Amino acid sequence: MTKIALNLIVISGLLLSPLVTQPLPASAAESAAKLAVIDLDRILEGYRGTESSDKRLEKLSEDKKGQREKFVSEIKEMREELILLNEEARLERQKLIEEKLKGLAAFDREARTTLVKKREEEMKTIFDEIEAVVASFAKEQGFTLVVSHRAVLYRQEGMDVTDQVLKILNDHYGEKKRSS
Repeated sequence: MTKIALNLIVISGLLLSPLVTQPLPASAAESAAKLAVIDLDRILEGYRGTESSDKRLEKLSEDKKGQREKFVSEIKEMREELILLNEEARLERQKLIEEKLKGLAAFDREARTTLVKKREEEMKTIFDEIEAVVASFAKEQGFTLVVSHRAVLYRQEGMDVTDQVLKILNDHYGEKKRSS
């Protein structure tokens, strides 16, 4: 090897040695990544909006039960009256009872459908609220990714932001209640 080539190798080695001893920088995406974990079960349990939703659904369910009890009571009364009626009136009353039973079955189907649909609407509203707060919180805090605790097998201490998000949600819910 010529003396010039050897000198170039030595000089380039000297120039590059600080770079070689330093760890290589991660890609821009990796170096900017800031991750957080949220326990959605705790969020749902502790969020006042969930509690209010549960109360609304319970009231709707109780209203439906009350309406159903009226149906059942009418059918019982009609059955008790059967004993007092003559054969022709009894047959007519039995037809009415059968119609009432069909109406009761239809009411039960409609009530179940209504309750399921209302629960889905309530849960969608709650999850939309949670998603909006999490997104806002993540942007403010510089998080690039927030995942559910159920999707995580391991995490370091300090990555769980559930309590912070729950506080924001409940504070926001209190403000929302006062303004409506």
